[in-house]
Amino acid sequence: MSFFKKKSFIRTSVVHFTVFSVLILAVFLGFMLIYAYMLDIAFTDMDDVLKYKDDIISEHFSNIPIESFKKCSFIVFNDDNDVIYSSNESIKEDIRAVDLELIERYNSGYNYSITQYESGKYKNGFYVQKVKKIKDGTLQSTGYAILDNNLRVVEGNLFNKSSLSPYEFNLISGKFIDSEKNEFTVSKYEYVNKKGKRRVFVFINPTFKEEDYSNLEDKLLRFIPIPILLIIIIIFIQTMLFDRKIKKSIQPLNKAMLSYSKGEPQKIDKDEMPREFFYVVDTFEDLMNELEISEQEKEKANAERQRVIVDLSHDLKTPLTVIQGYAKALADHVVPEEKQEQYLQTLAVKANASASLMDTLFAYTRMEHPEYHLNLSEVDLHEWFRDYIYSKNEEISLKGFRVEKDIPDDIELAKIDLNLFPRALDNLLNNSLKYNVVGTKIYYSVNEKNDKITIIYADDGVGISEEVGERIFDAFVTTNEARTSGKGTGLGMSIAKRIIELHGGTIELDSLEGYKTVFKIQLKRIFTE
Repeated sequence: MSFFKKKSFIRTSVVHFTVFSVLILAVFLGFMLIYAYMLDIAFTDMDDVLKYKDDIISEHFSNIPIESFKKCSFIVFNDDNDVIYSSNESIKEDIRAVDLELIERYNSGYNYSITQYESGKYKNGFYVQKVKKIKDGTLQSTGYAILDNNLRVVEGNLFNKSSLSPYEFNLISGKFIDSEKNEFTVSKYEYVNKKGKRRVFVFINPTFKEEDYSNLEDKLLRFIPIPILLIIIIIFIQTMLFDRKIKKSIQPLNKAMLSYSKGEPQKIDKDEMPREFFYVVDTFEDLMNELEISEQEKEKANAERQRVIVDLSHDLKTPLTVIQGYAKALADHVVPEEKQEQYLQTLAVKANASASLMDTLFAYTRMEHPEYHLNLSEVDLHEWFRDYIYSKNEEISLKGFRVEKDIPDDIELAKIDLNLFPRALDNLLNNSLKYNVVGTKIYYSVNEKNDKITIIYADDGVGISEEVGERIFDAFVTTNEARTSGKGTGLGMSIAKRIIELHGGTIELDSLEGYKTVFKIQLKRIFTE
């Protein structure tokens, strides 16, 4: 699977989680095995000694490590009830051949069931029966006996004697009490040896008591801090290794970030990164590319701002120089009387030109401010446009230009600033009037499609060169390269573009058959029910 490739964060996580889980499981199982082993060696029964069944049948009794079974012993009888082997001498005196019938047979269907009477005629006496477990799991009685509180047989055919001794009663109860009052469990295993001889193997082991179990549990609980400590160590080591692995995985990204901060960008080798971080790397590289582009644009904007300052200084210098020179000449009375009127008119023209330039620049800079807002009104753009063209008819006619328009009669709503939006159109018209000859045709059209309203302004005049067209909306760009010609500040198109953008629209140069200069304006369309 692709998730488990060499460089994969998921693979790393899965491996560490698996190793961690296996180690924790190993600690848990190890503790449980130790716990089970200690229980096993602390409480021995016939099952433990029958692990050496082959030695028992072959009568290699010395091979049975009875010393490893704490406080346990065994004795073996033959067909004649003679002892053929005993693990110690004392057991020969404790277990008698005549009492073998009273000892419960291990792993057989027969055993003694003893119930004590709590009241009645045989109060504190016992009801003893020998039961056999049949195939369906139920118990079947094969004989019974009632014993009084002195263990005398008062009824039943289970025993062929009139009473039982405490020793014999303990045997049928599966118990054996030694001389020190220690209680043991006793059971017998009957088998046939390799020579076909019948044998009885009697095993004695300490009785399993709840008190002994509790004591052993208390001992084991003392070791609980060990696995807990091991788990804490495993968690710490795994955390350190995982943290180191992750840091190493993302180190190439960190290096790249540092390199960018130092201005020495480095390419990130994706082969050294986990595949899950590819998206982060791509995003980071895209961000760095965008920052680089943004930096370039910033540098370009700074250069443009510097150019604006230079151009503004240039445009102001000429009229101010004229004003300064003419004013000084008038003040020094060196201008002949017949030329003073001409000088004063020139001063007025130059002063008006300077004021117009400053007004235009103020409007341009004011609209560039991020907190500048329009005063929008909802209008029927078709009707408004027809009114606007009508208001310009006289000005266009005086210049010897013609107008052609294509504006539908239906209602089309748009939101515009009634003071600012006309200025954008005025700037387009003024450019045509300034730079074209008599007889030029001006064309207006408005149409709608989807959620856009498209306004076309065009003329069939001299047109705009490709070089100027690429920078037509930059500040201080005119169609006449001689900026001192007085034919414009070069801010008109920049202001027009800014006005359209403030309205949420766009303006661009376009093409239209029969026309040299074509501007396409697109605004948002307002839909009403």
